[in-house]
Amino acid sequence: MRGEGANDEVIARRSSRVGMIATGLAYFVAALGSMLLTLNDRGFGTIWPASGILVAALLIVRPRDAAGHLLAAAAGSIAANLLAGVGPANALAFTAANIIEGAIVVALCRRWHGDAPPDMTAPRQVGRLALATMGGALCSATLATFISRADDIDFFLSWFVTVSLGMMIVTPLILTGWTLTRRVDRVRIDRLPGEIAALLGMMALASLLVFGQSAYPILFVPMLAQIAVTYRLGPFGAAAGVVIVAGIASVMTAQGFGPITSIHLTTSALLFLQFYLLALLMSALPLASLLAKRDVLVRQLRLAHEDAARTATLAVAVADTDELTGLASRRCILTLLDRALARGPVAVALLDVDHFKAVNDSYGHQSGDRVLRRVGDAIAEALGTTHRAGRFGGEEFLAILHVSGVDAAMAVAERVRRAVEASTQDRDEPAVTISIGVSVAARGDTAEALIHRADRALYGAKLAGRNRVRAAELSLVLN
Repeated sequence: MRGEGANDEVIARRSSRVGMIATGLAYFVAALGSMLLTLNDRGFGTIWPASGILVAALLIVRPRDAAGHLLAAAAGSIAANLLAGVGPANALAFTAANIIEGAIVVALCRRWHGDAPPDMTAPRQVGRLALATMGGALCSATLATFISRADDIDFFLSWFVTVSLGMMIVTPLILTGWTLTRRVDRVRIDRLPGEIAALLGMMALASLLVFGQSAYPILFVPMLAQIAVTYRLGPFGAAAGVVIVAGIASVMTAQGFGPITSIHLTTSALLFLQFYLLALLMSALPLASLLAKRDVLVRQLRLAHEDAARTATLAVAVADTDELTGLASRRCILTLLDRALARGPVAVALLDVDHFKAVNDSYGHQSGDRVLRRVGDAIAEALGTTHRAGRFGGEEFLAILHVSGVDAAMAVAERVRRAVEASTQDRDEPAVTISIGVSVAARGDTAEALIHRADRALYGAKLAGRNRVRAAELSLVLN
């Protein structure tokens, strides 16, 4: 056991190191790609997905591993900045701003809802993630502006919106995907892979059609596609759709394509695109959260309905079964008799254990209960699946016989009497017999009349010496 614990610890440490390396590499690729593909001539980018990757990683991992992921992301950030031509001093300064921003966002999220990642199906937690994102972005934009000694508001606004978009677009996508891989019921996609691919492909096609041309300002088209994707795929679709639009729009705009290029002021065009993406995100995520919450409530109602149905079925089964003998209860056997009378020929046999009071007085009530169980088993076995028996009350049983004449009914009843007489007994328990009254239904008979005649026949069997069968109609006694 000690060796297994040590092995588990080694595996956990290795997994943690692999996760840190993955965070660093993902940050490096996202940062370098953003700088190479979306930066304009003033060095401003549309979106900084690397910040979203870092925040998502810090929210997912254990708090004690956060420092390692921050260091890995810092290494990836410095490398990406240097490869993109940023000077060493600025690379270090901008990296510090991005790392501090991620730490602030995660600290706020953990303060509000503990160590668990935000639930993308909960509107309140989505809103808190957005607030934390803006708080972290505000701090990093202020720090970056101070470090770079920028003398205009454009740098501050561009940094703030760029990193805010990166976190608010990429973080929900990663968190939702991570939740899906862990098979958490409250966030799931009840769609076929083909439908998912088709919806996201439609989103990409709509984005390419809009941002691949400059003649028509049809920026509403991706929004319509986003609504459809969000409605069908929930939080995952909302985040994935915005990522697709943001990626295509950023690259195409940076290359001089798209309806936004008609705005000649480069900085203004960039801010317009950023706020367009922010509006797309802010309309999609709350809708996705509300839809997901609706799905959760519908699922809970369905489960509650199924549980209620199972409980009702169990309650009916309990009500229809005699607890002691396992035969049908009095209510159930009377209901079955009413149905049998409506369908066709039927007879009843009213059975009573002979001298049962003496059994209880001599052997005790526990032995009496065992006798009743034994008698019930013998009756059920003798009747088979063609007929049905139930406990009528105390030591009395009622059998429904699906036969059409008194001779057939008497033959079945006699078989039951012999089965009870021959039933195996423990040497500490008494042998018992039963007396039976049989009554065959006539046209228009009610259950009450049929049972009444059987009861009179049973009384006659008792008077004649017990352990015998008597038919009500023929006053026939069989030994």
